[in-house]
Amino acid sequence: MKFTTTLAALLSASTIILAAPVNLAARDVWAPKILYPTTNTVWHVGETHHVKWALDQKPVNVTNPIGTVFLSKNGRLDIDHPLAKGFNLTDGKVLVTIAKDTVPGSDYAVVLLGDSGNASPTFKILA
Repeated sequence: MKFTTTLAALLSASTIILAAPVNLAARDVWAPKILYPTTNTVWHVGETHHVKWALDQKPVNVTNPIGTVFLSKNGRLDIDHPLAKGFNLTDGKVLVTIAKDTVPGSDYAVVLLGDSGNASPTFKILA
């Protein structure tokens, strides 16, 4: 009898919890498309460029509006040396400088993190 009463109480409580409304609108996640650099981009070591991303899909409530840009080579993210950090994702661009000790290659991408993450197409960095 005691088990039946406990089970009934648990089922009643779970029904109340499941019936509670959930507001997911405040949890919009945004992974903006990177517009620049593109596949045809060639950067040189030591140069400064704007990384640009699309704002057209931006939700009303951006969960985390503070961004960080990393350089990725051959799919490996250089998390120890961000190209830029602490900027607002709603700016649509950020200025980055390619370090003078960057190894030239054709398998680079920039990765934009903040509310979500997105990577550019691969491009070249030359000496």
